[in-house]
Amino acid sequence: MTSGTPAGDLPTALTGRPGRRSRRPGYIVFVVAVSFLAWALVSMDQTMLGVAVPSLSDALGVSLSTMEYLVGIFAFVTFAAPVLAGRFIDRLGRRWSFQVSLLGTGIFGGLTAAVGGAWQFVVVRLVAATSYGLTEPVVNTMVAEEAPAHRRGLIMGFVQAGYPLGAAIAGTLAAVLLPTSGWRPLFLIAFAPVIVVLISARFLRESRSFTAVRAETERRHLEYRPGWRSLFTPQLRRQTIVTSLFGFCINGGIGLIIGVVTTYLVHVDGISIGDAAFLFGLSNWVALASQVFVGFLADHLPAKWLMTGYSVLAAAALALLVVPHLTYSLALVSLVAFGFFGNGTFGCYTRYTAESFPAELRGTGTSFSLGFSFLTLSFMPIIGGALIESSVPAVIPAISAVLVLLGAVVMACGRNLPPRRELDQLTPSRLLAPE
Repeated sequence: MTSGTPAGDLPTALTGRPGRRSRRPGYIVFVVAVSFLAWALVSMDQTMLGVAVPSLSDALGVSLSTMEYLVGIFAFVTFAAPVLAGRFIDRLGRRWSFQVSLLGTGIFGGLTAAVGGAWQFVVVRLVAATSYGLTEPVVNTMVAEEAPAHRRGLIMGFVQAGYPLGAAIAGTLAAVLLPTSGWRPLFLIAFAPVIVVLISARFLRESRSFTAVRAETERRHLEYRPGWRSLFTPQLRRQTIVTSLFGFCINGGIGLIIGVVTTYLVHVDGISIGDAAFLFGLSNWVALASQVFVGFLADHLPAKWLMTGYSVLAAAALALLVVPHLTYSLALVSLVAFGFFGNGTFGCYTRYTAESFPAELRGTGTSFSLGFSFLTLSFMPIIGGALIESSVPAVIPAISAVLVLLGAVVMACGRNLPPRRELDQLTPSRLLAPE
């Protein structure tokens, strides 16, 4: 298959009209519920790792700086996995990719609780990071293709809110367990995604968009091998760059919160680990509400301008962390504000990304953009590890604030994708159009 052309959602020949849906509402609710739960559980595992860094450092006999470097390496693997392997979402299907990614995350995330040394810790976390990197793009590709156009923003905002929910639960559990029971009981919860795999294996069906593309390529006897080069054709280059760079920039702030902020508040500002974990959890509870709200707004207002405005306010929230000898109250304002405006952008970012690519490249494009966005999640912990014990630790949140502000500029250059449109109307199809 020549995959450099834009494509839509479903072929007219198969549906009678472009983008028409035939899934029952009950099935759509099931897809949304399973996707939300999967994303929340995966988030819990990743978040627990960042929150537990000080405790893991002591237990494994590894310095704080080295632990931050390792978190950065795991995040880099998370970036590389979807960039390298995301094309298989379009080659092998959404259902298969969803189950494999969750299975790897659940098994190896849970095994973190059993590690007895640094090398075991590195091995299980590398495999978990690989699986985790594939989960977000396949979840958002799958939900975007099942959600009705007039509610796509709200539904995808709700599903994406699973991430802050998982992070908030992890932060809350960490605040309770770390001071008393330690980190091992915390990671036992990470086995939970395996349950979702068992449920989805019984009821989840393949995406109609993927089925339509596969049927059309077989009918035309085309080789179906989507790849990176197809994302940089004149039709798609702009959106590939904008969605990738925006995610890269906004994750500069989220990477700080996930991987560094607990250690930063404890080590630099003298806040207790229990209080720091509580603030982290609270920030993510706020983000949960914000992402659902932003998803709702994106069904009525252009997502492009919502993300631009929110990013400016998120950068201001991160700048507060630069204040020396930060008080608990100011830390509360900073983390809550960033949870609302920074994490809030993900209420429509993944929807905007999925809408930017055609059906036969939606998994590949979404994986590439979201995978590239994970890159800052890798180097923010590395920067944190290098600077956390230096004489200028305040440079860490300053870098994050600048990146998030740059994200606003990048998004302002993207296409305006109007709300309440079918996917094939936003990115028309040549492959699936009537001959």
